[in-house]
Amino acid sequence: MPSWRSAPLLCLYYITYRCNAGCRYCDIWQRQDLRGVRDADPYEVVSNLRQLRAAGVRFVDFTGGEPLLYKQLPEVLREAKALGFYTTVTTNTLLYPARARELRGLVDFLHFSLDTLDPAKQRLWRKRPDPEHVLESVRIAKAMGEAPDLLFTATKESYRELPSLARLAAELRCELIVNQVFCASPEHALDEPALAALDRFRAAPFVYLNRAFQRLRREGGNSTRAPRCRAVSATVVISPDNELLLPCFHRACARLPIAGDLAAALASPLRRRFTRLQGRLAFCQGCAINCYFDPSFLWRIDSFFVESQLSKLRYGLDKYLRARAPFPRQTARRGA
Repeated sequence: MPSWRSAPLLCLYYITYRCNAGCRYCDIWQRQDLRGVRDADPYEVVSNLRQLRAAGVRFVDFTGGEPLLYKQLPEVLREAKALGFYTTVTTNTLLYPARARELRGLVDFLHFSLDTLDPAKQRLWRKRPDPEHVLESVRIAKAMGEAPDLLFTATKESYRELPSLARLAAELRCELIVNQVFCASPEHALDEPALAALDRFRAAPFVYLNRAFQRLRREGGNSTRAPRCRAVSATVVISPDNELLLPCFHRACARLPIAGDLAAALASPLRRRFTRLQGRLAFCQGCAINCYFDPSFLWRIDSFFVESQLSKLRYGLDKYLRARAPFPRQTARRGA
């Protein structure tokens, strides 16, 4: 079935590779090739944002690393909002209490990472912060009228934390986004018992679990013979040192300098070549990295498209309707 979209939907904008949390399941802060890379120049970011809007991009995820380490984050967020983008920032919350006011109203999808409510387990999976710090950030955000989400990265070790986190999400009336650990090869994928454990929460209030992505994982991830990945078509990936990364950040085998002309980079023969090869390269076999497949599911109207859209509909109902409804007489108790 042919694609029905013609423009990329999402920009994954890596504004810094620096991080202050040291999550065990993330390798960005450990990679030698990323150490010493400068943070994004805010003037380059603003120039690229204007060209991204002209190219049809609608969503910009300012990511890293830890994006709140980027001093000019409010500045580039204001520009993104002025241009009409929907903005996303995911943070470990270590800096959120200090920066909350300057970010107020600038982030459409504000995600706070939380792995567990058990401080001992938290220390095993990341160096910082403790769970209470995340909960304090939720209280601060809500007091300012923000609607933060909790982001749970499910790994082979942590997926059993989902029941307690789901109860917490219902108590706080925050959406809990279940994001399986990034998996570029089948050996790192969650096994069937873990997937089944996640499935039990598909209909739970305030839990977002993308049914299309669950199915993709069960079917072994991307197939190079019939690729579902549209990483190049659906996303634009920009590095802090102002390069277009192809075909994606996690498997970047080409870096195209933007040099002030993102439009030319997007129309370049190199990007066209990777567009033809997306999902078909040898390392694409079995890949299942959510940040590329989530927009890829929108690229073709099929069963993946339908399942993904139904999941997003539930997210919207929880976040924009259920969260604003009057509290019931009794709320879920943490750890009950």
